[in-house]
Amino acid sequence: MRGLRIHIFVGLMAVILLSGCDFLSLEQVPGPEAIRGRMGRFLVNPDQIRGVYRNLDIDSLVFTYTARVDGETAFWGRLEEGLQGSRWTETERRGAMREYRRSYREGECDAERPDLAIFSSFEVARVFFDPTSQTVAMAYVQADGRSSDMTFEDTGESQWVEKAIWPRFRDLVSGK
Repeated sequence: MRGLRIHIFVGLMAVILLSGCDFLSLEQVPGPEAIRGRMGRFLVNPDQIRGVYRNLDIDSLVFTYTARVDGETAFWGRLEEGLQGSRWTETERRGAMREYRRSYREGECDAERPDLAIFSSFEVARVFFDPTSQTVAMAYVQADGRSSDMTFEDTGESQWVEKAIWPRFRDLVSGK
């Protein structure tokens, strides 16, 4: 009985001590390496990559960087070149912002996503380019689905993204 109390006490102390530790947090500020690793195709002559937000539970990133290019046409052209040969397709164009999506159905995979087999996967990336400052703001999210006829909007993650990711992206775009 005494041994059981000690184990319970030690367990409770461990939970209390570890609950305030940053390394257990699912929210982080991503470093340039994490951004390059996940979003390399979207980086156009990148400089000053600055992470803003990353969630490890719902795979997502928000970040900025400076694109060393000669103007808007050059930026979007280089971005499109970088996306060639991938599943990323432009799905929306609104002013200086573009949205790209790709999806993998259950059982599909390729060299960029070799680990997918159990769930369908839906990814959305929003890109904003300010040609005056050469600043790029980006937001990315990946969502899982259990049905092959789902879309990103059908996932639970899409509701979370509306509250947690897109507002951060809008703040970056508006200069807040």
